[in-house]
Amino acid sequence: MVFWEVTFLFALSLKACVVAVEQESIKANGYLIDKWGKLFDFNDFSHDGILSIEDTKVFGEHYRVRGDMTDKQIKMFIKDMDRLWKDFYFTNKKELSKDDFINLMKQRYESNTTAFIEMVLLFESGYCKLIDLNGDKFLSKDEFIMDFNTGKLSNTKIDEQFFYMYRPVYDRIPFNDMIMSFVRFYTEPDKLKTDIVLNGLNIGV
Repeated sequence: MVFWEVTFLFALSLKACVVAVEQESIKANGYLIDKWGKLFDFNDFSHDGILSIEDTKVFGEHYRVRGDMTDKQIKMFIKDMDRLWKDFYFTNKKELSKDDFINLMKQRYESNTTAFIEMVLLFESGYCKLIDLNGDKFLSKDEFIMDFNTGKLSNTKIDEQFFYMYRPVYDRIPFNDMIMSFVRFYTEPDKLKTDIVLNGLNIGV
């Protein structure tokens, strides 16, 4: 079974899990809102309190410094990153404050949880494909650390600790494990359930 078939089946299973719940009015709780706030802080690569396409350029420049990508590869990388962010974050605005970002996530989650899950799934699938530099549909430790080194601290030791939370096999994380962890981060309101992404952010990724 190829990767995209697995991803499609995963999306169907997620939809099946939330359809029954979605018949009722779903409100985002404080736990979800807190997670979205942490995600905003992480994605604010320019550290100006605003999320914009300028952040993707900072992100791309971090890749230029840390990797061995050519100018052409970096331009394509930033272009693809811009497209992902515009399709997911900037559908109505060109920039988002932290409150704007949280309200956007809240509105999507509360109005149609299934559609929100599918949107996150599509975004994270595209993102994993982008940072999978060798195209093998796994994230190696080097690829993972290179990606998370674009964060505020750029602490390789902490990023490595985060990597091993995924229990990689032969130092590789399957795409679906990574995608599922972010879908849970964006959409799981139960704080008693394990959240790898939140755990990573809490240790300082």
